[in-house]
Order: sequence, then C-alpha cells, then structure tokens
Amino acid sequence: MQKNESDNLTPLDNFFHMFDAIEEDIAHAVSDDNEEATEIGGYECLFIAFSNLRLYCMGSGVSLQQIEEQYQALKESPGEIGTFAIPEDLDESNEVVSFCKLMEQVEDSLSAFEQRCEKSAEVFDEWTCVFILYSYLRNYCAKKEVNFENLQQEISELHSEMESELKKGKSS
Repeated sequence: MQKNESDNLTPLDNFFHMFDAIEEDIAHAVSDDNEEATEIGGYECLFIAFSNLRLYCMGSGVSLQQIEEQYQALKESPGEIGTFAIPEDLDESNEVVSFCKLMEQVEDSLSAFEQRCEKSAEVFDEWTCVFILYSYLRNYCAKKEVNFENLQQEISELHSEMESELKKGKSS
C-alpha cells in the first residue's frame, strides 16, 4: 500500500487491514509456494496474530496495557464467563484450521457488535475491535495452555531484531 493511500484510511480501516494481514500471513506460512514453509500450529498462529496486533497498536496509539487491564477486569466480572468464549467445535487434529475457525468467530463477533452499535448509542471503534480480538486470542491461549508471557517475550525479541535490522538498513 502506498503511503498516501494509508493516510486516507480510518483507524477502523487500518484495523481490518491488520486483521486480514493475520489471515494472509498464516496462509502464506502454510502455502506450498513458501520455500521456507515449516509445519506451523496453533502457537505459531498465535505468534503471528499477537505480533500483528502489537505492531498495529504501536502504530495506532492503542495501549495494549490498557487492553490487558480491561481484559483482566472482564475476566473477573460476574456474569461475563461466556464473553469471547472459544468455539467448542474447534478441530483438535489441525491447529491451523482450529485457529482459522477462531478468527471466523472473532469476525462474527465484530460484525454482531457493529450491528448492535448501529441500533444503540455504543461506539464501534478500533479500540473495541482490538479488545475483542485480544480477548479471543487470550482465551485461545488459555484453552491451548500457551504460556502468554513467554509468547509475548518471543514477540518482543522478534520486534527488537526487526527494529535493529531496520536501523542497520537505514544507516547503510
């Protein structure tokens, strides 16, 4: 995308571009055309999703720390047990298919919330979209028994490496 095109996009447009990029990155990772393709599973899908989400938040000014705090508050709220529940019909034999079903569930939830907002005074914005995606991803981590802190540390290390490479490229 050219710079002037991205300048005309709304924050919601940018969120949905990032959301689509997650699916595209996973599809590329499992593609037969990808010479570097390795067997990926649910962990790698989570890595791709959280990495894209983190980069989006850094660029958009959405605080992931605030999202995490809101997520923890929701988890502790009585009566919110079913919110952002992971579908029971996940394909346990294929983690990539399972993750794609999760992403469909996220998309359905975003669509349902958007429709609800059209009929109410609630606001459909990128913060809420990030929160919904983040909540599903965190719940998927719990269901798959993925250590969230280790996952985030690995993403931080990758982003640091990417930033170092970018700086090296600019100074050359």
